[in-house]
Amino acid sequence: MFSDYEKLGNVFFIVSFLFFLFVGYVIFSPFVGLITVSILLVVIFYPIHQKIKSKVKSDILSSLISTLIILFFILIPLSVLVFFLVKEIVDFYPIASSYISNPQSLLEKLRSSPWFNDIYQRFQNDFMDKLNGKLQESFIDYLKTFSSKLFDFAKSFLTNITLFFIGLFVMIINIFFLFKDGEKLYKLVYSVIPLKEDEKIYLFKNSYLAVQAVILGSVFVAIGQAIATLIGLLIFGVDYSIIITFLTFLAAFIPFGGASLVWVPVAIYLFLTKSFTVALLFFLYGTFVISTVDNIIRPLAVGSKIDIHPMILFFAILGGLNAFGFLGIFIAPVIVALIDSFILLYKKRYNIQS
Repeated sequence: MFSDYEKLGNVFFIVSFLFFLFVGYVIFSPFVGLITVSILLVVIFYPIHQKIKSKVKSDILSSLISTLIILFFILIPLSVLVFFLVKEIVDFYPIASSYISNPQSLLEKLRSSPWFNDIYQRFQNDFMDKLNGKLQESFIDYLKTFSSKLFDFAKSFLTNITLFFIGLFVMIINIFFLFKDGEKLYKLVYSVIPLKEDEKIYLFKNSYLAVQAVILGSVFVAIGQAIATLIGLLIFGVDYSIIITFLTFLAAFIPFGGASLVWVPVAIYLFLTKSFTVALLFFLYGTFVISTVDNIIRPLAVGSKIDIHPMILFFAILGGLNAFGFLGIFIAPVIVALIDSFILLYKKRYNIQS
C-alpha cells in the first residue's frame, strides 16, 4: 500500500507529466504533419535501409544513402510535379475566371465543335425551352459558388507553395535523423508502454503491417493511377494535364468510381472537342490501363497484410484533408491503421470473439 505522501507524489508526477506532454504537443503541433509523413516514409523504406545498413557499417553513411533514395525517387519527382502544377494553375486561373464570369463564352467555345453543337441544338430544342429561367439562374449561381471555392483553394495552394519547399527541406533532415536514430526512439517508446510484452509485440507488429497496407495499398495505387493518367493525357494531347493528374490522385481514394470520375469526363471532353475515335481510344486506355492499375498494384503491395475498408479510408482522408490540409492524405491512413490495431488488441486482450 502507498502512503499518503507516495500517493500525492504519484498524482503530482502524472499531472506534471500530462501537462508537459500537452505543452510539448503545442510546441510541435505546427510540425505534426511533416513529422508524421517523415516517419511514414522511414517505415515504408526501412526494410531497404536495413539491407543498406548490413553492407554499409557506418550509421551516418547508411542513413545518408537511404535518405538520398527517398529524395531521388519520391521527393524530387514530387517537387517537380508541384512546380508544374503551380505553373498550370497560374495559367488556368485567368481563363477559368473569365469563363465563370461569362458562362456564355464557354458555351460558344464548346459550340465551335460540330459534335457538341449538334448535341446542344438537340438539347436546346427538346429541353431548354421548357426550363424555368430561375432554374437556369440558380444553376449558374451554384456553378459560380463552387468555382469560387475551387479558386480559393488554388489561391491558398499558391500562397503556401514556399512553405511547401521549406517543409520539404525540413522533412529531408528529419528523415536522415530518423534513419540514424529511429531505432533508439523506437526502443524508448516501446519500453515506456505499460503493456505486457506479448501485447506490445502484437500491437507494434499489427500497427506496422496496417500502416504498410493502407499506404502501399491506397496511396501507391493513387500515385500509380495518377502516373498512368498523366501518360495518357500527354499521349492524347490534353491541356492542363498536371491539374487533371492531381485530381485523379485525389479521386483514386474514392471507393466508388475512383479515378474513372476524372478520366471519363476527359473522354467526354475529347468526344466533344476532337473526335469520336480519339475519345474512344482514351476511354479504352482509361478502362484497361488507368483503372487496371488498382488490380495490379494493390495485391503486389499489400499481399496478405491487414487492409482497411475503402469506405472508412475515404471518409478518414476527407477528415484528414480538413484537419491537416494536403498532408492529411498521408496522415489519415496512419491514424486509421493505428485505431484498427488498437481495436484488434482490445479484442485479443479481453477475449472478444468476432
